[in-house]
Parts: sequence; C-alpha cells; structure tokens
Amino acid sequence: MKEWNNFRIGCSGYSYRDWRGVFYPESLSQSDLINHYEKYFDVVELNFSFYVMPQRDKIERILEKSRRLNFSIKAPSIFTHERNYDSSHVKEFLSSIKPLTDSGRFIAILFQFPQSFHLSHASLDYLRKLSENFSGIRRVAELRSRTFLRIEALMEMEFMGFSVVNTDAPKVRGLFIGPWKKTGELNYVRLHGRRADRWHGSEKSFERYDYLYSDAELKQIRETLVRAFNGEETYVFFNNHYRAKAVLNALKLKEMFGKGVKIPSSLRGAHSSRLWE
Repeated sequence: MKEWNNFRIGCSGYSYRDWRGVFYPESLSQSDLINHYEKYFDVVELNFSFYVMPQRDKIERILEKSRRLNFSIKAPSIFTHERNYDSSHVKEFLSSIKPLTDSGRFIAILFQFPQSFHLSHASLDYLRKLSENFSGIRRVAELRSRTFLRIEALMEMEFMGFSVVNTDAPKVRGLFIGPWKKTGELNYVRLHGRRADRWHGSEKSFERYDYLYSDAELKQIRETLVRAFNGEETYVFFNNHYRAKAVLNALKLKEMFGKGVKIPSSLRGAHSSRLWE
C-alpha cells in the first residue's frame, strides 16, 4: 500500500550504553554503532546536541560513516530550556550543522521545550524571535505544556514556520498530548512511552522513558498515524530508549506497516515475557 512507504520510522538517538548486548553487539566499536543502526532504519534523531553544542567535525564523521540515514538534530538546551542565547550561539550552531543541512539528508531541527514553557505573550514573542533566527531552515517544535493546545496558538506556530510535533506520552496533568494533526510543513511524531508514575520526579532521567509499548498499543498507534496523516510523508521517532525498547517498538511498527525487517534475537529475548520470572 502507498501509505507504507511514507512513514519513516526510527529512534530518538542511537548511542546508548544500555543498548549494548541488547541491540548492539558488546564488541562493536563506538564509531561503528551508526553503521549497525543503519542496517535497520533510515531515519534517526541526533540528540547529543541538546547537552552540548555539536562540533562540525563530529557531524561530518557521522555523515561519512552512514550512507542512507536521514537526520533530525535536537537544538541545544540554551535555545529551549535556558532561553538566554545570543547571536553568537545561533551562528555557532548553524555553522556546526551546515554539513548536515547541505547534505540532502536533513529532516529538521527539533526544538524540544519543557513542560514549564507555557503559552503566553512572552512565549510567543520568544518563539517569533527563534523562528526569525532560524529562518529558511526546517524546524519542528515539541511543546509539552497543554496550554498550547489551542487552535489559535497552533495556527500562530504554523505562521512562524514551525511544524508542531505530535507526541505520545503518559496522560499526566498539564502535558500536551494529541489529538494528532498536521501543523506546519512536516508531519513529525515522537513517542515517549506511557510511564505515568515516573514522568515527574524520577530520580534518574531514563526512568520516564522505561516503557515498552504492547503490540495492541502499537496497532492503535499505526491506525492513528494512518488516520491523522492520510498517507503523507511522516517521521516517527521512538524515545522510550531504556534498554533499546525504542528499537524493538520501532521495528515492530515497521512490521505493521508491511516493511521487511528482521528483529535481532537478542532484542526479542531481552524484552520477552518469561514464564518463570
């Protein structure tokens, strides 16, 4: 079916220590992780850039190591969480990712805002400034505060040139979740898992993403994707990354779209139900 080929499915990040022995062979070198990932997926989000301003040579090495991957890249936290950047930060970031934006394999810059970033006149002014600074580059915004779930706010985001990320996450108070719809140029979906008891106040950051979608949940997600985006090109990234659960769920969703995949036995085994546990 036509719709199968238009859903590009991958993971939010690919370099996690706890993926070794589950998805990656233990002996695989760090530099070869992306080659292994590319055997199974054709899209990925680069998220190391959230924590540190990326270096141009690292972006170049990633592009050289891969052959067919397409990339989104997460904006550094200074643009989304601290929100105290200046023109030098914009220049540095754009210069560092220029090999990617010029490569023909660039999807978008992901601006992921915290749930504490609420809809207000000041917030909209900030988003306008950000959009102007990144004019001409495809950009998506993940807005986690439910205050943005207003048609006029979404229309304003689209007018600014942002595509708004559609998310799946636990139904906790104040979190912006659905209904999924196209807002902006790109259809872009991020799935965080549904670990409601760990979303707020987790001792360790990975805990909120320690969730494995069931096959029934994945079938529901598939139906929602088809219904919401009507076969248009759509990027879908799993962020429930703990112990490569994102990988297993992404591969299973690809299977449900009729894409030929081979799920590693180590990955199936790590997350299978065991009778004697």
